[in-house]
Amino acid sequence: MNGDRPTRTARTGGARRRWAGAVAALATAAAVVGLGGGPASAGVANAAANTSGAGTLAAAPGQVSGAALTTASGPASGPTPGARALAAPPGPASDARLERFIKQAPKWRRCGLFRCATLTVPVDYADPGNGRTFTLPLIKAPASRPDQRIGTLVAAAGGPGQSGTWMVRTFHEGWPAQIRERFDVVGFDPRGVGGSKPAIDCGLRAGDKPVGRPRADLPLVGEVAPYYRLIVQACARGTGKDVLPHVGTANVVTDLELLRAALRQDTINFLGYSYGTNIGQRYADRFPHRVRAMVLDGIDTAHLDWATDSLHGAAAHTAALRSFARACARDPRMACPATSAKGVLTAIDKVIARARTKPLRGGRYDLDADTVRAVIGGTLIDPSSWRALSTALGAAADGDGTPLADLRVQLGAPSVSLPVDEVTSVVNCLDRPHSRNLRDYERLAGQIRRIDRLSDGTNLTCAFLPSPEVAPAPARARGAGPIVLISHTRDARTPYRWAREVAGNMPSAVLLTYDADGHTVYATGVSSCVDDTVTRYLVDLTPPKKGARCGP
Repeated sequence: MNGDRPTRTARTGGARRRWAGAVAALATAAAVVGLGGGPASAGVANAAANTSGAGTLAAAPGQVSGAALTTASGPASGPTPGARALAAPPGPASDARLERFIKQAPKWRRCGLFRCATLTVPVDYADPGNGRTFTLPLIKAPASRPDQRIGTLVAAAGGPGQSGTWMVRTFHEGWPAQIRERFDVVGFDPRGVGGSKPAIDCGLRAGDKPVGRPRADLPLVGEVAPYYRLIVQACARGTGKDVLPHVGTANVVTDLELLRAALRQDTINFLGYSYGTNIGQRYADRFPHRVRAMVLDGIDTAHLDWATDSLHGAAAHTAALRSFARACARDPRMACPATSAKGVLTAIDKVIARARTKPLRGGRYDLDADTVRAVIGGTLIDPSSWRALSTALGAAADGDGTPLADLRVQLGAPSVSLPVDEVTSVVNCLDRPHSRNLRDYERLAGQIRRIDRLSDGTNLTCAFLPSPEVAPAPARARGAGPIVLISHTRDARTPYRWAREVAGNMPSAVLLTYDADGHTVYATGVSSCVDDTVTRYLVDLTPPKKGARCGP
């Protein structure tokens, strides 16, 4: 690839593949079960056929609407028209009740090549003295040249649902030398995620049954609605109905400020991937003077409504699928099932239709249509897997699902704090206003199906969770120094249009465009152009020029 250093690519190739697999696993898990922020499938009907629940889930002050959610009944109406904007949870420095949390110092201990500790944060920032807390895992890779140490770089993973401690443990060795030498790199598991105690738990129990009857008047979503209602009940039961409303991103941002204080840093450096960019945007908006440098890679958005967010995601997914189809048809190294992009898409449709009629045999796994769509969609974000996908599609066209089943296994990764699908869905629902009227979801499912052949649009979890009254305002980060945004031009998960929009909203943001397919790029060994540009900024605070671009 243009500009790549062979030695660096060879050294980091394994880590890059693990990173791509981790990100793809997150998307695939959500798609297989039919939850999360990306394209979803109706597989929830099978995955949730055995689950049950808690009764009423109250909304969190400062996080979601004050209206309670009675999960045994149907969804209530959507957000209240004209509702007032919700205040963000108070900043630690302005709230004397948070003094004990601010003064805590992590007790670092050796854990292999790293240092590990925990951070204690209140469950409810509106009532931090009630005794309920989250314990969040921390990991630190100390600067290898402490005499040249610049400060702390906090790294945030994607999702919602990926473990930041796992990310640092797994990928630190492959990050640029100057980062490893001059920064203490710190990762954390957000509240409710990974090793967080408590963690989001939507586990199903024997004897659990779908709640309510299918809605015959809603042909697209009515059949699966009882299963989604059941899953939300299970989440409230397993996590705690007094805890679940407090796992949204606004509270994670306040946790990050407590982490900065606990690390005794006047300012922090921040590196966020995918969902981690959502955390970064909100942090810079609330605490702009606490940011020394910030890099956001794979730009998520925090301010779009639930329907627009879903439609943008479906369009990006389709664009990535067409890009794969073009590459497959023209690359002689791919065992492509057709000789034109249109032919590839037709072949995919036929494979899905075949699996819908009768699941494909795939060794230990049978693949129904939902799983086939999920595996294809999960592979789209990693172009290095496209050759394997083309081979798998050719085999599936002949009735052999084994290569697709192998891809499914490869997409799984221990990085993701399982069940990541529920984590993704719950946090996304608590973060933005959404309808609680199933007719709105029926309408949206029809729109998504017309856009994205890999999704049936049956993501109903939000219909049974409380809705914020007002969406977060676009992050402005006024007063912050330069913030570097990175985006692929053809990103299947976080569309390039989101990066341009965020760049336009933040006066100090500089967008570095990577003209390629994929999702997240910095420090993956794919582009030395991106790596060198961003590392220079983190070390010297020299941002890229306006309009900067890199290519593969």
